[in-house]
Amino acid sequence: MRYSFFLLFSLVLMASCSHEKTFQVKGEISGAEGKTLYFEKAGIAQTLILDSLSLKSNGKFDFRQPAVTSPEFYRLRLGKQTITLAIDSTEKVIVNAPATDFATDYTVQGSAESEKIKTVTLAGLDLRKELETLNRQYADRQIGAQLFTDSVKNVVSAYKKTVFPYIFENPRAAVAYYTLFQRVNGLLIFDPYDKADYPAYGAVATSWDTFHKNSERSKQLIGITLDALRSHRSANATQADLGEVAEQNQIEIVLPDINGKNIKLSDMKGKVVLLDFTAYESDYSGPYNIALAKLYDKFKDRGFTIYQVSLDSNEHFWKVTASNLPWISVRDKDTIYSRFARSYNVTNLPTSYLLDRDGSIIARGSDVKDMEEAINKLL
Repeated sequence: MRYSFFLLFSLVLMASCSHEKTFQVKGEISGAEGKTLYFEKAGIAQTLILDSLSLKSNGKFDFRQPAVTSPEFYRLRLGKQTITLAIDSTEKVIVNAPATDFATDYTVQGSAESEKIKTVTLAGLDLRKELETLNRQYADRQIGAQLFTDSVKNVVSAYKKTVFPYIFENPRAAVAYYTLFQRVNGLLIFDPYDKADYPAYGAVATSWDTFHKNSERSKQLIGITLDALRSHRSANATQADLGEVAEQNQIEIVLPDINGKNIKLSDMKGKVVLLDFTAYESDYSGPYNIALAKLYDKFKDRGFTIYQVSLDSNEHFWKVTASNLPWISVRDKDTIYSRFARSYNVTNLPTSYLLDRDGSIIARGSDVKDMEEAINKLL
C-alpha cells in the first residue's frame, strides 16, 4: 500500500511537471562537431548562461526554458559569434546555421520578431564596417575632418532610415526595443538625449508601459525617457554653459576617480594631455592600454599625461582595472549616455583627443600610434 502511494505521488508529480509551460529553441549547426553551443539570457544588466552542450556530428541542439510573460531576449553563442532571439511566450523556434558564419548566415523559423532582429543586426554590422572604414581613412589622412564628419552623419542617417520601420510600425514589439538599444562600436546609435531620436524612445516606452507594464524592460524605458525629457527641458542652460567653455576650445569634464575625488580636465592645464574615452570591459581594452602605457612612459617626464574617461557600466570592474594604471582614470556613471562623450562627439570607442599645454584640442584619433609624433612636437 505504501509503495502504491509513492508510485501514485510520483506519477502526479511527473504529470504536473510535464504540463509546465516552456518555450523551445532547437535546430542544427553544420560543421561544428565538438564545439560548445551556449544558450544565454541577454538581461538588461548582464548575460546569463542558461544551458550548453557539446555539438555532435549531426549538429543538432534542443534547449527549453520556462515560458515568459513579456518579451525577453536570448542568445545562441558559438565561440565569439552570437544569434539574438526574441521570446515572449511559448514559442518553438528553429535555428539552422553554419559554424563559420554562425552570426550572419543563419535562418530562423517560428519567431517573426527574431527574423526582424536578424535584419536589424545585419544593418548594424554594415554600419560598423562603414564607420571603421571612415575611421581608417581619417586616421590615414585620406579624408579631412569635415568630410569625415559629413560621411559619418550620412551613413548613420542611412542606417536609421533602414531600421526606423521596426520601431514605429509596432512600438510594443520586441524588435522595436532591440532596435533602440542596438550598439555599434559600443555606443547607442539612437540617443534618447538627441531631440531627433527622443520620439522613438517615447513611442516605445509608452507602448511597453501599456502592454508590458511592470516588466523590467518597461521600467528601464520609462526611466531613460523621463531622464531624457528632463535633460531636454534644461537644454538651454546646458548649451549656455558649453558655449562659454567652447570659447576656450575645451569642454570641461569633472568626474570622480576610483577614490571618489572629482578630477577636472582643466586641472591638467600646463601639460600636454591625451583625453581618452574608453571602456575597460571591451575586447580591445587590454592591448590598447598597453599601447597607452608605452606612450605614457615615453613622455611622462616631459610634461605629458593621460586623462582617461571610462564609460563602463560595471563600476567594480573599472575600479579594479584603473587601480593598476599610472595615469588619471575617471568614470562617467551615465556610461553610454554620457553628456561629456556627446559633447566631444564620441561616436565609437576608443576615441582620444590631444590637448596642448593651454588646453586647446590639437588632434583627434583612435590609433595611439598616430598621436606619438604630435605629442613629441608639442613637448
